[in-house]
Amino acid sequence: MIAVGLCAHTLAEQWSEVSDAIANAQVGWLVAAFVASAAAMTTLGLLWWRCFAVFGVQVPAGHAVAWYFGGELGKYLPGGVWQVVGRGELARRAGVRRSTGYSTTLISYAAMCVGAAAACGLLAASAARAGSSLGWAWSILLLIPAGLIAVHPAVFGRLLRLGSRLTKGRLDLAPPPWPTMIGLIACSIPAWFFLGAASVAVTASLGFDQHPARVAFAAIAAWILGFLAVPIPAGAGVRELIFVALSGLDSAPGVAVAAIARLLLIIVDALGGVLGLWFSRRLLRPPSSTRSVHDPDRAG
Repeated sequence: MIAVGLCAHTLAEQWSEVSDAIANAQVGWLVAAFVASAAAMTTLGLLWWRCFAVFGVQVPAGHAVAWYFGGELGKYLPGGVWQVVGRGELARRAGVRRSTGYSTTLISYAAMCVGAAAACGLLAASAARAGSSLGWAWSILLLIPAGLIAVHPAVFGRLLRLGSRLTKGRLDLAPPPWPTMIGLIACSIPAWFFLGAASVAVTASLGFDQHPARVAFAAIAAWILGFLAVPIPAGAGVRELIFVALSGLDSAPGVAVAAIARLLLIIVDALGGVLGLWFSRRLLRPPSSTRSVHDPDRAG
């Protein structure tokens, strides 16, 4: 709430400047930002689908994306766990083992964090060549080696065995080859470029001037750091403050860009969530799987 209050105070102080920019916003750029936001979230849904495939569970891509959007509505609730529960339970009701639905959700989250750091690295290099100073934000790149080490079978296998012990054998996933996990991480990178492009488009719509790579970097870094702020619903306020700190925009314009970009994502989440829940309830059938879906933990 403090972060939200700071954002509101910043906007209020420079409202005349920001309101003029909003009043004269170019609709075409806003439409482009909305499309990029939808593409980003859909690509993350497809990342989960690919995660299923990595662990031998075959489900239609459209089903996984529907579960993804339906479950992600939970991220707007306090606690930081409801999107995991939502996605896992939607998958379970369609025939996927509960342990597999939950574990692949967590693994896909970890993969997307490392993928976000990789996208930030590429954008940071471009921003630095243009003379932008990112300061402490370079530390985000430490997620890359940490993530690559974590998905190595020698490490990942131990984590999965620990999970198996904690779940009394319900989690029985085997660690995939290292190149397979690196490929899974790479699949998330386009989503982050789409998300960064959305903020670049919003910035252009409002007529603010800043290097696109720096704006995109700030948007991705803010999103992922806000995601890691687990107790805060959807990183409310935190993402906006981080975006302002990293984007190079003045405070009020930065908050305006971040707030509009968030609003577009909320609209995407709301539309996708409603459609995903409808699809899950009306059309889904138990998916085929290379693993048995008739498992005791489905009924629990």
